Amino acid sequence: MKLSNLYCNKKNFKNIRFNLSGINVVFAEVKSQADEKKNSHDLGKTKLTEIIDFMLLKEVNQKTHFLFKITDENETSIFHDYIFYLELLLNSGTYLTIKRNVEYNTKISFSLNEERTVNFSTPAKWDHENITIRKAKDILSDYLSIDFFKNKEYDFRKSISYSLRTQDDFQDVYKLNKFSGKDVYWKPFMFDLLGFNGKLLQDKYDNDFKIENIKLLIDSLKKEYSVKIEERDEIVAEKSIVESKFKEIEKQIDRFNFYQQDKDLINNGIEKIENQISNLNSESYKLNYELDRLKNSIKNNFSFDMNKVNKVFEETQIFFPDELKGNYLDLIEFNKKLTSERNKILRKTIKEKEEQLNELNSDLIKLNNEREKLLQHLTDSDTFTKFKYHQKELVKVESTLIKLNEKLKIIDTIIDKENEIEILQNDIKSTINKIKSIFQRTNENDKYSSIRTSFTYFYKKIMDEDAYISWNINSNNNVDFTPPKIKSKIDTKLDTAKDEGNTYKKILCVAFDLAILISYSQESYYRFVYHDDVLSQQDNGIKIRLLELIEEINSKYSLQYIFSVINSDLPIDKEDKFIKFTDENIVLRLHDKDPSGTLFGFEF
Repeated sequence: MKLSNLYCNKKNFKNIRFNLSGINVVFAEVKSQADEKKNSHDLGKTKLTEIIDFMLLKEVNQKTHFLFKITDENETSIFHDYIFYLELLLNSGTYLTIKRNVEYNTKISFSLNEERTVNFSTPAKWDHENITIRKAKDILSDYLSIDFFKNKEYDFRKSISYSLRTQDDFQDVYKLNKFSGKDVYWKPFMFDLLGFNGKLLQDKYDNDFKIENIKLLIDSLKKEYSVKIEERDEIVAEKSIVESKFKEIEKQIDRFNFYQQDKDLINNGIEKIENQISNLNSESYKLNYELDRLKNSIKNNFSFDMNKVNKVFEETQIFFPDELKGNYLDLIEFNKKLTSERNKILRKTIKEKEEQLNELNSDLIKLNNEREKLLQHLTDSDTFTKFKYHQKELVKVESTLIKLNEKLKIIDTIIDKENEIEILQNDIKSTINKIKSIFQRTNENDKYSSIRTSFTYFYKKIMDEDAYISWNINSNNNVDFTPPKIKSKIDTKLDTAKDEGNTYKKILCVAFDLAILISYSQESYYRFVYHDDVLSQQDNGIKIRLLELIEEINSKYSLQYIFSVINSDLPIDKEDKFIKFTDENIVLRLHDKDPSGTLFGFEF
């Protein structure tokens, strides 16, 4: 894949038509020597890489990316209505145009065409329009069809920065500026890129991460629950004792359980007894009343005074015959006998009533005693106190039992987690053995050998010194990509200083990027590389040899090499004149005479 055209809907933007092979120069003519670096940076040659990256579907941080910069005068970005188009030459020979605007930057459109765009005209039709960026990445991956990324967990974005090296990416050959996180984010990919099995490293890092998290969990459980694995059997023994105590207290509770279970029954019993007592009291009252009447009745004996009768007759001078008198005496005698018989019956009735009353009173005494017992049972404070005591004890013991069971559960969880660690460690050990086996046979890896050979050759051509790349296994059994080693012809003691110098680091990165492109040139892969300010601060001989190498590579492999340079960094020929590039080579001209010389035609 190569860059074909980059253009915009705004006339002030400097559209670019790239050379599909050979050298592509982003040339900046800087007059202000006092602050040359600042002025050259502000012209936009570095921002060009950011726009290309943006068009290759980088998900940008709108708080930091310059395209979303908000000035004091604007509430929106000064680029909010910009629409960019990037045309690519695919390895299939067709041309793909990517459309992306700033305001709706997560909506992407694609147009596939057989011919290259002329005069920066927008495509007449879009095969995919306003696609979400996540889905657009999948679509672009299919269009690019880069062999290396097939069956990988990452996509084409992973290695794009090795073809878009900015100044910040020249500090390390392997680790780009965007790989600022953990090693797992880039080392497995780099292992893949060098021709090895990156999944081995990924699995190793994943398992290390899992073990680390499990250990943190185990430590957390031990601290939170104050448990030790070696105390498990002691806890089991303690639990057995507590369970026995629990059962014993349950028995005690069952003995006193009538208080709660029979409370309603007792209340119902008292109510029934009180009803019976009330009925018996009514009968008692009735009997007493009847007995009182009977006893008063028996006191009233028959009374008839014959003398009073005679006196009445005498006073009235009425003759009182003896025969009549005899009849009265007979009546008196009869009544006496009748009263005697009645009294016998009354006494018998009284006796019966008194017996009934005695029996009734006896029943009342029993019922009252029974009611008193029930009431006493219901309000017996000692019984209730014992019941509450055993209940509290049961709660305490049950709580202890729960804690012991919880501790056993946590200990068993820890044991299971430690078993998981052991399984993961075995997997890691197996992975390490595979990595070590690879390490012992690096010479058998054709891709790695090709990259290393090309790297050494390119560095030698540019710097006239020997250098090589290598990797090793560190004390944590992880792969380390060691900085390239440089063997100076003059003094090997200078190796370290050269390795740390910005000049040497930049050329090492250039040699590495080119080695990758060459080694993957027989596959569907990137066919371009952009090196920002690659000639800056370089020795004149290095500049000339680098450009000669680029010409050699381009003629042999038809690669697209893009670099930016300011006029003062141009190499000098034998006649002490700056070597100038042709108009065909210069795809973008910038200058600092006025704002029109910048990439966007204005300063911001």
